[in-house]
Amino acid sequence: MASAHTILIKFGGNSLSGPGDLDRFAAELAGLIERGYRPILVHGGGPEISREMERRGMAVRKAAGLRITDEAALAVAAEVLSGINAATVDVLRGRGIDAVGVSAAEAGVVCTRKPPVTIVENGVEAVVDLDRVGDVIDVAGNWLQEAVASGTVPVIYPIGADDAGLLYNVNADTMAAFVAQASGAEAMVLLTDVPGILRGGETSSEVVHDITFKGIDELIAQGVITGGMLPKVEACRDAIRHSVPVVHMLNGREPNSMARKLIGHERIGTTVTQG
Repeated sequence: MASAHTILIKFGGNSLSGPGDLDRFAAELAGLIERGYRPILVHGGGPEISREMERRGMAVRKAAGLRITDEAALAVAAEVLSGINAATVDVLRGRGIDAVGVSAAEAGVVCTRKPPVTIVENGVEAVVDLDRVGDVIDVAGNWLQEAVASGTVPVIYPIGADDAGLLYNVNADTMAAFVAQASGAEAMVLLTDVPGILRGGETSSEVVHDITFKGIDELIAQGVITGGMLPKVEACRDAIRHSVPVVHMLNGREPNSMARKLIGHERIGTTVTQG
């Protein structure tokens, strides 16, 4: 059975990319564990994947904030993500955390191929096939709950599989929402490289500290929430729709942001509720 303090923490390449960020994160996580929290970690690696593709002379293509992933791009993504996963697990274990790294497929995440998405560019509507990008349709939560109950910290990277074993690149924010629900998490934390949702968009410094689904819809309609922030806010809504009470979007580069929010209840980041 999941603890009342089970939390899902999702972080990406940009949120912990500075010198010493990952070790600082590990130290903060160890402190949360000492306070009774039982974390499950989901990580992405979009910037690292893009850099490796560019290094190999491969085109990086995105639509609606999601990577268009052919067979070659999927192979790069799997290689880069598994490397990030192994490095993360090593740092966590160095802080005395019993971490175990797994792919989404190994963690019980079941996917199906994502249908084409409709985008609008320069006023022109187009339908784009994302290729080997998956939609999560189920998560077998038994392994997750048993791992967490035993004191293990799962560290999951977003390469999922369908029922036939075909692998897919899955948006880590989206996957985190489903894993949070399957694990019975009491909260989900999205660590980003910004202070939260910004009222005036990327050039603004005004943080929206509390927002509901209605408020998210309004900011999307106003063009404030765009690009890579779209999958993040949709992941927030997915988690809440699937019984996760609250989602906190925090700046992963701010020291002790998780403890300050979860334990100190400071007014930082953006807290999303259904409203």
